[in-house]
Amino acid sequence: MGKPNLKLFTILCITVLISCTKDDGPETNANDLQAVQAQFCNNFQGPAAAYWNMSNGVFLPLPEFPIIKNPGGRITNDQQPLLSLSYPVGYRGFQIIDAQTATLGLDILRNDNAVFFRWVPVSTSFGLTDFDQIIAREINTMFAVLGYDPNNGFEAECRRSVNQPFEGLLVNFNARLLRFGNFTAIVWVRSILVPGLGSVNSAIQIAAAPTAEFDARTLDTFLPFNFQLHVRPDGGGFVDNDGDGSPAHLDPDDNDPNVRGT
Repeated sequence: MGKPNLKLFTILCITVLISCTKDDGPETNANDLQAVQAQFCNNFQGPAAAYWNMSNGVFLPLPEFPIIKNPGGRITNDQQPLLSLSYPVGYRGFQIIDAQTATLGLDILRNDNAVFFRWVPVSTSFGLTDFDQIIAREINTMFAVLGYDPNNGFEAECRRSVNQPFEGLLVNFNARLLRFGNFTAIVWVRSILVPGLGSVNSAIQIAAAPTAEFDARTLDTFLPFNFQLHVRPDGGGFVDNDGDGSPAHLDPDDNDPNVRGT
């Protein structure tokens, strides 16, 4: 299978909007985000709410870039070397490669199988009747990874599905904040309907952890994972997809070299 076009990665990937006000700022902790209110969702606040907001494209100011404090390894997708994440001690990583659906991604799982992160920047689905089928598939995958029986019940504390036009294409963003058993999870899918091809291209992210520690894992694991999506794994600095000298985390449009960050 050939490597997917890098521009497709950027179109499908939700932009992780993180500001860096100073290089040696105070370490980010739960108190920094405790008062953050969830948008597109009522009566929910705290670090998990901040992560939900960020997943929905809401600006998330932090005093410093979140990083993995105790790196234990790195997983890189053989088909796309820029698809690479460093993970903490006590975790392991797996490649996702499916030639039939042009799916590339990474799964990261804690050794006790209780914390799960999935990042799939590109996957193709066929024969869909609605976008909910994609997110339902991913939620069921998450249940299987965590060993949870969905017949025991689950609740969508926050949900959002919105269609947006993009360069003549239909883009759907579909997200859930779920509670099930002792777990909390944020699952989102950004899909692009390709006219005339009968297919849907999607970017997918899952972040799940025990409810009692979801806020902590947001700070030390999930946010650092998202930040790494803007950093070259070869140590070459920040990703700059359009080559205009403005890195992805500062560039308002990293597909257009005529648009640069300030």
